[in-house]
Amino acid sequence: MRTDSATVGVRLIQASRNAKLGRASATYVAQSSCPAGCPFRNRGCYAENGPAGWTTARLNRAAGSVSPEDLAAAEAAAIAGVSRPRRPLRLHVVGDCATERAAQTVAAAAARWKARGGGPVWSYTHAWRRVPRRAWGGISVRASIETPHQAELAGRQGYAAVALTAADPAAAAAATAALRAEGRRAVRCPAETHQRQCTNCRLCFTEAVDIIFTAHGPRRRTAAAVVSAATAKKADNA
Repeated sequence: MRTDSATVGVRLIQASRNAKLGRASATYVAQSSCPAGCPFRNRGCYAENGPAGWTTARLNRAAGSVSPEDLAAAEAAAIAGVSRPRRPLRLHVVGDCATERAAQTVAAAAARWKARGGGPVWSYTHAWRRVPRRAWGGISVRASIETPHQAELAGRQGYAAVALTAADPAAAAAATAALRAEGRRAVRCPAETHQRQCTNCRLCFTEAVDIIFTAHGPRRRTAAAVVSAATAKKADNA
């Protein structure tokens, strides 16, 4: 079953058929909800290509110049519109909360989702530099980072991390080792190592560990190049 928000720029699917997510509920929000500085925007974002890309393009056209705060309000309305929530909820298969107020709005909707019988709510954010962790309330949310060094910066804001690496196991192993060397608990995403679906794995339902992903999707090489450039820049500034 699917339900679409009546407000432009937002879509909520009650029971996803996404091979990785499993049968979770999920929101999709226009990219104007994302922070302007996201390094993957038009540079390998997995949500800009393939079937997800078609949804992203439609949402972007519909949203136009709607603000992140208004998109958050629309997302909150879509979440509230599910009359009998039962499943875990993955926020922002595409999209984000670029401001503290937007995150607070979605966090309040997530709290009501769980109070009405819905499952855990989880997400990842590129806005961790300007949106403090407390704004997200009870949502399990990780900072999306490009280099292990950024995990320390995200931790100062209260975040666990999800790190993207180049599209090969060696890069993932190196990132995992680097995070562990900093005293952080870090593991490869079980969807990649054991073909686990999110609804069965549940590792992202809490923030106990950092998660390492390899670049994926049709433009994974472009995304991997962004990661490599960020890593090189850190090395130059060391």
